[in-house]
Amino acid sequence: MKKTFPNSVRRPKAHISPYLINYIEERNPWTVVWWSAAFPGAGHLLLCKYFSGILLMFWELVINVKAHINEAIYYSMIGQFELAKMTIDTRWFLLYSAVFVFAMWDCYSTTIDLNKYSQLADRLDSPIKPFKIGIFELHFLDYRKPAYGAWWSFLYPGLGSIYSNRLPTGFFIFICFIVTVYYSNVLPAVHLTLTGNTEHAGSVINKQWFLNLPSIVLFSISSSYQDIIFTNKLFKVEQSRYLQEHYQPIHFNMPQKIKKRDNMHIIATFRHSALLELALSDLQQQGIPKDSIFVASLEKFIPKTHDVYKIHREGASKLELSFFFGAVFMLLGGIYGFIWTWGPIIWSLIGLIFGATVGLLISFFIYKSKWFQKEPPSEVVLIIECESNQSELVEGILWGHNALGVSKTS
Repeated sequence: MKKTFPNSVRRPKAHISPYLINYIEERNPWTVVWWSAAFPGAGHLLLCKYFSGILLMFWELVINVKAHINEAIYYSMIGQFELAKMTIDTRWFLLYSAVFVFAMWDCYSTTIDLNKYSQLADRLDSPIKPFKIGIFELHFLDYRKPAYGAWWSFLYPGLGSIYSNRLPTGFFIFICFIVTVYYSNVLPAVHLTLTGNTEHAGSVINKQWFLNLPSIVLFSISSSYQDIIFTNKLFKVEQSRYLQEHYQPIHFNMPQKIKKRDNMHIIATFRHSALLELALSDLQQQGIPKDSIFVASLEKFIPKTHDVYKIHREGASKLELSFFFGAVFMLLGGIYGFIWTWGPIIWSLIGLIFGATVGLLISFFIYKSKWFQKEPPSEVVLIIECESNQSELVEGILWGHNALGVSKTS
């Protein structure tokens, strides 16, 4: 009697439903810990633990508001320590510390464990289902641009997660942002700032709610950016496996110097995309046999590192420090903007730009070698054997589906 489950059940890599994609991927645990410290529950959302993350974020909003923690932070940062002590509600404040520390500890330990299982899933080639259709929604793996997700998250937190089909994350951040913007009165302050009444902008803002915004905005940007990078990797892995299984015939005639009189080979390069599979389908519909098509995915060179190192340190994005410092300096700009001339709105934006720039510079010096690594333009090579009179047809199909380059052996 069989007593174990297949690898696809024991060590899954991803779960795709019409409403979300859940996956495990090697991450830097300190990245997850940082976002958990910035906003408890955010780290759990990064790890695709939606219920835990939403529960902790709801707890953070309620306890923080009831205890007036953000107000106390504001008064402490401007040197008004007596006001900070008077502001704190000790009935709620003492409930805060244990859960705050637990959220960070749980994120770190969970990330370490998931990094191990991610490595196992990769080694076992756990299957990835690229498409899922439901009654009200559908989802599919495709190559998306991380910059688009980050941009939409900056304009309206939550939209980037919807773009990457992380609907639970997007929906909850959406709600958090709406509630925070409403109760902080930030939109009237923006209106006053844009009309030149910067001296009155700070007076209408609720400091307790306003100081939540830097964490919400920058977490939304970071989360959507990382999610799209990881789902792009899943798309490439799944498509590479499909091409290897279906388009590497054993009896394929590789190009040789001595060729058949009427036969020739056409070689093309592509990026991973749905257009690549459409090109293969069109070739077969135009009479090119499947056994006459050979496809190989190119692997990038990745320096070997010890598994333990990868479990504890890998996965940091080159832009992650920009998100970290952007959140910190946006918060500081918002705090000191209440006592400086231009008001908290302008100084928050200045802090965001300054922090993001500082993060970029630090990241550049730390990951200098990665910054100058360019993505290889070609990721997939196609070799097609066809008759000479079919060459023009084949080339037209390849160019029409965004081939990066095409060459003939004749």
